[in-house]
Amino acid sequence: MSSSNPQFFLTIATIVIIVFAVVITALVQGSSEPAFSQIITVGPVWATDTWSCTSDADFIIHGTIRSIADAQLEIGISELGTQSLYTFVPSNLYSFTIGSPADHTMTLTKTGTVTGWITLQTVSGATASCNPV
Repeated sequence: MSSSNPQFFLTIATIVIIVFAVVITALVQGSSEPAFSQIITVGPVWATDTWSCTSDADFIIHGTIRSIADAQLEIGISELGTQSLYTFVPSNLYSFTIGSPADHTMTLTKTGTVTGWITLQTVSGATASCNPV
């Protein structure tokens, strides 16, 4: 690899930027917040078209979904409205992560046939749930 190669300099610059981003993120986040450790998982077969998830602490939902036929997924948060609308191509795998403030309800509504997992993650000791509607 020659040091006069522009690709070499681009690679080095990218690595430096990534290292700075990780360090800055670690400094900003600090350790005052408890780690996300409580996990509730739903799947792989969705028995209902709508799931309602909530927690008394901030939470995130991570999903990994594959559609069997044409399908859509709408994600809404109470008092904040629709946050995401995904249209799936059959057989493709999709992944998403969306967060919600404490005491809000996140509603995930699918149309069509999907399979996959949704996982609610929140802090230890929080009261959280994901239930079919």
